[in-house]
Amino acid sequence: MDKIVFFDLGGVLLNWQDSWLYEEVSRETKISINKIKQDFESYVSLLFTGNISEKKFWQKIVGEVKINPNIISETFQKNASLNEDIFALSQYLKQCKYQIGILSNITPETRKLLPDEWFASFDYVYFSNEIGIAKPDPRVFHYILDRHGNGEIFFIDDKKENIDAAKRLGINSILYDGQTDLISELFNEKSLKKIGRAHV
Repeated sequence: MDKIVFFDLGGVLLNWQDSWLYEEVSRETKISINKIKQDFESYVSLLFTGNISEKKFWQKIVGEVKINPNIISETFQKNASLNEDIFALSQYLKQCKYQIGILSNITPETRKLLPDEWFASFDYVYFSNEIGIAKPDPRVFHYILDRHGNGEIFFIDDKKENIDAAKRLGINSILYDGQTDLISELFNEKSLKKIGRAHV
């Protein structure tokens, strides 16, 4: 049976916090961070799935207030960086004959910033803007199960709503908060124990 570990991108494989974007938008528009966060979360699935342009997305949030239409991708480019420890873990799992994948919400503009060589070592890469569905929509996880349901799937994400949605469909899921010991979490799972921590 194939065993596949799917990693989220922003907040897991990449060092990234949504608060960095909210703060940037707030500085530029003088709108409160709380309002930006609330409105952002209300409409962002439309952006992640490519059903709305970034310009129209920001119009819904800031109205007629002037804003840099590329603020998401530019803030991401300025602040995001590879999480070396998590990337190393993904490569270790591959050496242990596990398949590894990425399952991430992302805007089309931001996706263009990511070098293809980052993904060359992953067996599967699924981006919301390419499949047209964004987490935590359960259809995302049905999409994964339809393709990999004959195997054992593990999913690591930094957002509780995404983890909860995956768990409801029986997917082994781990919430990563930047401090989570993923080695302990993964190797405490029955199906991963046989590798043994002595080899980590």
